[in-house]
Amino acid sequence: MEGRVLVLSAPVGEGHVAAARALAARMRERWPGAEVHEVESTAGPLRDRLLRASYAATMRVAPALYGLGYDLLVRHPRFARLCKRVAAARLGRSLAPLLRAEHPDLVVSTYPMISGGLAWLRARDRLSARTVAVVTDVAVHPFWVWAGVDETWTLLPASRAQAEGIEPAADVRVAAPAVDRRFQPGDRLAARRALGLPESAFTVLVTGGSLGFGGLEGVVDAVRAGGAEEIVVLCGRNEGLRRRLRDRATALGWTDRVPELVTAADLVLTTAGGMIASESLAVGTPVLFAMPVPGHGVAGARMTEAAGLGVVCPRAEDVTATIRRLHAHPEEREALAARARAYSAHTLDEELTALATRLS
Repeated sequence: MEGRVLVLSAPVGEGHVAAARALAARMRERWPGAEVHEVESTAGPLRDRLLRASYAATMRVAPALYGLGYDLLVRHPRFARLCKRVAAARLGRSLAPLLRAEHPDLVVSTYPMISGGLAWLRARDRLSARTVAVVTDVAVHPFWVWAGVDETWTLLPASRAQAEGIEPAADVRVAAPAVDRRFQPGDRLAARRALGLPESAFTVLVTGGSLGFGGLEGVVDAVRAGGAEEIVVLCGRNEGLRRRLRDRATALGWTDRVPELVTAADLVLTTAGGMIASESLAVGTPVLFAMPVPGHGVAGARMTEAAGLGVVCPRAEDVTATIRRLHAHPEEREALAARARAYSAHTLDEELTALATRLS
């Protein structure tokens, strides 16, 4: 692959940005003849701030509203199409100056509204570059899928079916998750030694995404009741949560050692789903979804469980019972890990090689 590549994301949560950074890094490695530029913005600074603030406020204060919005879009296609038309036009106009300046040969988007902007520009003959939308969640809501985008990459066959149901004219594919290269099977004992964690303890890594949402204090209590001997909590940017948990678990703030932590854990338990689930599967560490956030969180968790790649725990008592069962039955835990490794055997590198072939 040669030419100019533009990778676009938006600073709304960390998953979209993490996927874009992983893609850009892998592209630079795999495509040395390409000039790869990554932009983490919707091309509207005020819009970026509003999206980031509204997402954070909703997740912390009223996550049910997020679920309501997801359900509304999924259950009412006409309303979804109207919302998509409005959003795509606004994003397309904002992105147009950036795309004129960059004149890319390929544009890859990891944020749904940006993908809509690309489709809007394509429909008006204002974008000649090839386009790819990379879906970072297992559950696909209508804003992820656009007929005017050349390819849409989803995470599971069920995700592809969902996307095709939303937009039958879209070219939808099942692709490897866009995760950092450091997320790969590793030596658990070595990771624990490097992190200073007990070498033989039954260890659970708990996370609520970059904002530390999802009632993690109650989740930690449920994990402890299930018999976990070492609990590590990723509190992200939620410093208040870290302070409240520091006497009950190994509570960490923002850290770049997540690949090592996932490798060191016997289980990863998340209230957020999304990126951390893909990263855990890439390592081969079993994933539990604890009281997942409404909307795409619940839907994605159920789809992941249906694929045999995780376990959904809708209530705190389910968390306790599942932790206890997987602690007592390591063979069940290993079966989950084996399915995770099989799922992740197809890598992003292979995906990019195939894409380059299609573009040549």
